[in-house]
Amino acid sequence: MKALVTGGTGFIGSHLAGRLVKEGFHVIVPVRKGSNTKYLPSGSVEIREADLLDPENVNGLLKNVDLVFHLASIRGSGWSYDDTEVFKVNVGITRNLLEASASERVGRFVYLSSVSVYGHPRGGPVQEDSACFPVTRYGKTKYQSELLVRDYYDKVKFPATIIRPVITYGPRDTWGMMPKLINMINSKKYLTVGSGENRIHLIYIDDLIEGIMLAVKNPAAVGSTYILSGERPVTVNRLVEIISMVLKKRPPRFHVPKGVAQLSGYLMEILNRSFVADREPFLTPDKIDIMCRDRFFSHEKAKEDLGFSPEMDYEKGIHVTVDWLKAA
Repeated sequence: MKALVTGGTGFIGSHLAGRLVKEGFHVIVPVRKGSNTKYLPSGSVEIREADLLDPENVNGLLKNVDLVFHLASIRGSGWSYDDTEVFKVNVGITRNLLEASASERVGRFVYLSSVSVYGHPRGGPVQEDSACFPVTRYGKTKYQSELLVRDYYDKVKFPATIIRPVITYGPRDTWGMMPKLINMINSKKYLTVGSGENRIHLIYIDDLIEGIMLAVKNPAAVGSTYILSGERPVTVNRLVEIISMVLKKRPPRFHVPKGVAQLSGYLMEILNRSFVADREPFLTPDKIDIMCRDRFFSHEKAKEDLGFSPEMDYEKGIHVTVDWLKAA
């Protein structure tokens, strides 16, 4: 069987491509010119240079393809892109892929969304049917793309599944929240904002990939949306404690009042937009919100429908992640 993986050179995409290769799939990964393909299985993946914003390019990619996994997007805040570009890439590519996939009668379309579609929920557990009020540009475009996927399913019963992962961590992640937090604690630059007793929810990369594979293999997942999260949330204080223990560092004792951190984030964002427009600031209001808000998620639907059961605990997962970052 042939599987197309967009975003296949990235953290999650490269792990997914590797898993598909191990399961006997012929994997096609479209890339932009000059893309770094070092994390893709050498000689086992068909790498094709393509422009996913060009419908003709996309149509050519999907000839005789059985499965499409759509992961490509401008991640996070997309600091160096304006609103139009973020929408054009994140939503435009999704539309192109859906149109071509439906035309080519692809057997399954898996869209990797994000829990950022919920915006700023408090507490939890947040479930698939919880209200979506995305706040960031990333979250808004992910939700708009979800609506496109849902529309194709509702109107023509196109076999699509939406996956909403929580913050994902593990080897090959050089950009996300966890490597940043690990590096800050290691360099003694981290201070907890607020009490640190708020809960956040993460998932280890292998558990996420397993959940995606369970969804694509199960007919019950067609037309459904699933949250994929780790077994349990963790307080920020406990997360920092585990990272410090693995790094053999003393956990930071000082806490910054949330109001002070938020003001600093807003000021830093304003300064960056004025003087360093192409680089994301060290501190932003969104980053502060992620580390301060108490929120956690339920993967009960994935457990019941798919048999999803995340196995990696935070202690072991962080140890593996730290070891990889040290060796990278």
